[in-house]
Amino acid sequence: MKNVLSVATILGMLSGVASAAPYVTPFNLPGATTPYDMQPVYCVEGLYGFAGDSDDPDTWGARLSFNLYSDGADTVRQQFTLGVAGMWGDKSYRDAEYGKFDVDMTMVPITAGYYLNIELTDNVLLYLGGRAGYAFCDVDFEGESFDGDGFTFSAGAGLKFQCSDDVYVNVGYEFGKTYMKGDMDYNYAQHIISVGVGFRF
Repeated sequence: MKNVLSVATILGMLSGVASAAPYVTPFNLPGATTPYDMQPVYCVEGLYGFAGDSDDPDTWGARLSFNLYSDGADTVRQQFTLGVAGMWGDKSYRDAEYGKFDVDMTMVPITAGYYLNIELTDNVLLYLGGRAGYAFCDVDFEGESFDGDGFTFSAGAGLKFQCSDDVYVNVGYEFGKTYMKGDMDYNYAQHIISVGVGFRF
């Protein structure tokens, strides 16, 4: 009987201690980001470029980019970006002397840039900024290939729509120019429409 009372007394004391223990919120796990850390975001965009000169071919393609945001909670967020794109275009021409001929163009711009993101509402941001880098260009003229690599830049603005904490959709406009040197010495201008989606892992 004394053993039963002793066990009951010990269990009662332990339950009292357990019920009095305060709840402690666990710290952030190692490697987990908070809204106040640099926010890494991967983005894929579809691009369509209207040539600045009507005699030049329009282009279309896609861009992959890695972005770092200064803060995921601020009203104004700085964004640093590194991207690579692939763009293709073609056009048919008619000439009184040479007749009909086709031109195919390929561009691979590798760029770094900076954008400023301004929160308009809880789920909508205005962004503006630009990027610069180097573009590898190839123009195929009736089976002959000509290189025209050179400096490239673009500047523009757009809107981002936050679908969730980790996903956004963006639509924007950029004016871009590429200064081709090498086999071709030509300045190629574009008005680019971009539509994309960004993911934070």
